[in-house]
Amino acid sequence: MQISSIYDSQPDRWQARIAGLLDFLREYGEQRLTLRGCRQLARLSPEQLAVPGVSLLVATVRGQYGRQLAGVSFVSGYGKEACLVAVHPLYRGRHTGTALLSAQLQRLGRLECQVACDNPASLKMCFNSGLAAVDLTNGPTGKPTLLLRFRPDRSTAILPQEGEPLCQNPS
Repeated sequence: MQISSIYDSQPDRWQARIAGLLDFLREYGEQRLTLRGCRQLARLSPEQLAVPGVSLLVATVRGQYGRQLAGVSFVSGYGKEACLVAVHPLYRGRHTGTALLSAQLQRLGRLECQVACDNPASLKMCFNSGLAAVDLTNGPTGKPTLLLRFRPDRSTAILPQEGEPLCQNPS
């Protein structure tokens, strides 16, 4: 699998490419992607990809007829405006979404997204990418939704090692 950034300076080719990515998101987003995020992507121009906090990545695999799309990730405003990830069903459970989000984190340095609590696959992808839940809100559809954020300043948790007592006696 290869993760790469999408950019194109030819307006006629750009619109066709964005339309294809939106079709992919509609087909494989399981109707869980926000309309707001999809509209942000539909209005995206090549120049906007130079704006800090905006990134469009794709995961591709080598197939019988060349490279095939396995997943898409779009982030705007470091995730505050839009954070979309969709993976083709053939490549789910293979950490494709985690690889896309991790690449976004590496590229942007920080990231946040909102995931409905009834979406365990997306929550697992976010947690595996290093995001942590920082708030519980009601999402656009009224469902309980976690706000997930990567916190580079947060120190790594120190977990007990095998054989260490789990409870300390406060003396």
